[in-house]
Amino acid sequence: MFYSRLVCSLLSMLLLTLPENSIAESEQLLPEQKIFTSAAFAPDGRLWRLLPSQTFVSVDYSIDFGKTFSQPVRVNPTDMPIHAWDENPPTLSVDRNGRIYVLYFANDRQSSTSFFSHSDSGEQFSVPVKISSEANTWYHYQTEMLVDATGRIHFTWHDTRDRAEYKKQGGGDLSIYHAAAKTGKTITLPADQRLAKNICSCCRTAMAEDIDGNLVLLARFVYRGNIRDHGLFKLSPDGKISEPWRVTFDDWEIEGCPAHGPALSISEDGRYHMAWFTQGEKRSGLFYAWSDDHGKTFSPPMQVGNPDKLPGRAEVLALGKRVALVWKVFDGAKTRIEAMDSVDGGLHWSAARAIAESESQSAHPALITDGKQIFLSWSSLDTGYRLIPIESIPTGQY
Repeated sequence: MFYSRLVCSLLSMLLLTLPENSIAESEQLLPEQKIFTSAAFAPDGRLWRLLPSQTFVSVDYSIDFGKTFSQPVRVNPTDMPIHAWDENPPTLSVDRNGRIYVLYFANDRQSSTSFFSHSDSGEQFSVPVKISSEANTWYHYQTEMLVDATGRIHFTWHDTRDRAEYKKQGGGDLSIYHAAAKTGKTITLPADQRLAKNICSCCRTAMAEDIDGNLVLLARFVYRGNIRDHGLFKLSPDGKISEPWRVTFDDWEIEGCPAHGPALSISEDGRYHMAWFTQGEKRSGLFYAWSDDHGKTFSPPMQVGNPDKLPGRAEVLALGKRVALVWKVFDGAKTRIEAMDSVDGGLHWSAARAIAESESQSAHPALITDGKQIFLSWSSLDTGYRLIPIESIPTGQY
């Protein structure tokens, strides 16, 4: 199958240089980098967007749902080779006070080093800092960022520092590490800690906050026999790490990493919504399931999309009882984003429908919300950035 032949590979470094102090010249970005944007809504309704360039990242905002954007503001004051690829995109978050948090990747002493910066207003950003305490020594990537309900900012990432230990034991050769700090005028990251081991190297880990305050992570693990299925684990507010437990049993045996991570969203009533891709012996395709007992058990997997169209790269987002699912399909000429939604917490779903398409390279789909509606946030080379509302289907059509 198509995805079974995928192996983990990093894109080549992009070494062309923009002139210094060149925000106005940001249209000179290499095409491959333009699509790796990130966006999030602020409490005042502004849509903030992060834009990677060859040597810097910048942010701008829109007050008309992405139709027009403000003049970009540069984040990193010193040029460095920015690193962006589809499984390792930059990230932007905005907290309930309107503070803006930026996570991006650049080549430093190690390639794809993750950097963090923040701003109270978006007019000026703090000096970027490296997230991993071992950033100069060990390769790390696929960093995720989340601001929880108490105002703590969390970072989790895939890290190679334990690789020698794991090669002796067999199994996955990466760990997930974590660091967190209280948000405010100044943010100081403490020493990081390992959360889990035996992680499938190039499958992004999904992260969400439970209603009980626990940080929940959904990752693809390497189980005995080179089986690559998914497990959940949690980090409590007081720093206790749970043992991971397996939640998918597809028995996908594959020598290389599928480079295809899962998706996770937790609704206000505590229901877990997850989506994942597999080419396992027991199940093959794209699937969705929900849990009402904090991930201990899940509903029977529901197949998503038409398996003949190779659906993948699913994203899920819950807003109250509303749940949206989006994913990619490719017909040999065009990439389409298909969507389906539920108004009863994932029990019943609308029919799948195409909501965007591209004939060129495109980013993975993302779902964001302004607290009232769910939107697809997506970029492609031929159409640029798009913010598309996931329209609710009338109840009678579910």
